Amino acid sequence: MANTQQTKPRYEYVTVTEGPPADGSWCNGVNMTGHKTDELFFSRRGGGSATISIQFKTGESGAAWTDYLTDVDLSDGARCILDDHGAGVRWRAGVKENGWSSGTVIVGFDW
Repeated sequence: MANTQQTKPRYEYVTVTEGPPADGSWCNGVNMTGHKTDELFFSRRGGGSATISIQFKTGESGAAWTDYLTDVDLSDGARCILDDHGAGVRWRAGVKENGWSSGTVIVGFDW
């Protein structure tokens, strides 16, 4: 099964079940502008093993993604608030190339 993205009105996730390509496997970028909440939650699900990263970018859509957190160490089912989400900042979570070890890992954001 290939790595897949899940997009719904209140969340963005990526499911990683195999080694990501050179540019990684990521959920779609999330921008809190226009959402009726101030809380952005990051969560990890699935019992698989992977090195999880959170990245951000600001400004134009062509801007480069920058590492915010790498090697995120959360257990299966963990959820935390990402409170650094000002206007114009987009976030994504995923697994970089060579970051997946085994099983299924689901990471992303909900609000």
